[in-house]
Amino acid sequence: MHELPLLIFTLLVQGSVGMTLFLTLSARAGSRVPEVRPQLLPGMLNACVAGGLGLMVSTLHLGYPLNAFNALRHVASSWLSREIVFASLYLAALGLCTLVMLVRKQPIPLLLPVAAVLGLIDVWCMSAIYAYTSVITWSHFNTWLMFYGAVGLLGAVALAWLPMLKARSVARERQSVMRFAAAMVVAIVAIRLLAQPDYMAYLASASLSGAVTLPHQPMAIFTQLSGLRLFSWTLSVLGALLFAVSAWRQGKLGLMVGSLLLVLAEVLFRFMFFCIN
Repeated sequence: MHELPLLIFTLLVQGSVGMTLFLTLSARAGSRVPEVRPQLLPGMLNACVAGGLGLMVSTLHLGYPLNAFNALRHVASSWLSREIVFASLYLAALGLCTLVMLVRKQPIPLLLPVAAVLGLIDVWCMSAIYAYTSVITWSHFNTWLMFYGAVGLLGAVALAWLPMLKARSVARERQSVMRFAAAMVVAIVAIRLLAQPDYMAYLASASLSGAVTLPHQPMAIFTQLSGLRLFSWTLSVLGALLFAVSAWRQGKLGLMVGSLLLVLAEVLFRFMFFCIN
């Protein structure tokens, strides 16, 4: 699969942004308890590594990695250039916050939220790269739903398994954040599902109009993958329900299975997204 680097890049960066979002929530929830602050460090390191690896993998798609510098020449008109800029700013802010955490054992109060905002802007630019193309299966607001949905879902899964807010003194705060994550997971999957009829109607009208995106054949591949798409939606719905119920009731087994189903569904969704040949 020629788009494999893009699959890995988009999921890693979106997962990194999701982790940063929930790190921000966790930092705020545990701000009054000093012993909670060091627990943020593993999450920050994981977010940095995921984002950094994602950017490194993305250069493989350029054929010659140094071509990445050429992509910075058109920031005013190119979504790709904007995405590179905001991805760099996001990683710089997150990296600085992580470095300060390593040295001082406490984060800079405003830097983590700033990194989260920069990450969300980067995901917008990333979505626009694909939405504003002639590829029929990409040029719909469903692209933004799938990309931002991955941010929320992967961030929630990271929250469930990273050692954040583990102190007894903030057990109530952790439970509140976990319940918020559970509600977000269910909402994301539900909103995505509600958008599918409009997406399918758009694809049907595009097919009737005879739109062609040679050498790509997105509609032909989209039809061929209908069975895999149904399987992925089933995994996503089951994963969301298991995750939400287990997060609400503090059930570890259900949380683990739900997390695995959600991650697998996201990988399959992204695989189908990039299958256009």
